[in-house]
Amino acid sequence: MNVFSSPVIALEYDDIKKVLYQNWNGFASSIQFREGIDQSLAFVKNNEVKYIVSNTSAQRPVGPEDSKYAASVMPHLFANGVKAMAFIMPKNVITKLALSSFAKDQGMPPNVKYFDDLAEAEKWLFTF
Repeated sequence: MNVFSSPVIALEYDDIKKVLYQNWNGFASSIQFREGIDQSLAFVKNNEVKYIVSNTSAQRPVGPEDSKYAASVMPHLFANGVKAMAFIMPKNVITKLALSSFAKDQGMPPNVKYFDDLAEAEKWLFTF
């Protein structure tokens, strides 16, 4: 079920698996990026979401302040019932490096992991 869409993100929810999918596309301005993050958090707060898959495979890099903003929201996602979060790594090398740096800087917990494809990510998610 599509729950939100903009030119840079589509949020889809699988109410059987309780998965919120963030499908990012292209370059997002700071406002657009934060809107996607805020919409994700609002949906998690108002629905039963156990897992999040953030598909960044077609996303362009975001700035460091936006990365920090996204990191600041993660504890709220977990506090509202999310058990695990998987990131699908981007094809863009610069974005991939930015995400890797984000993970290293934030000291990601064991229930957050990075993958190259969706099937691998879902297999891991459902172990939680």
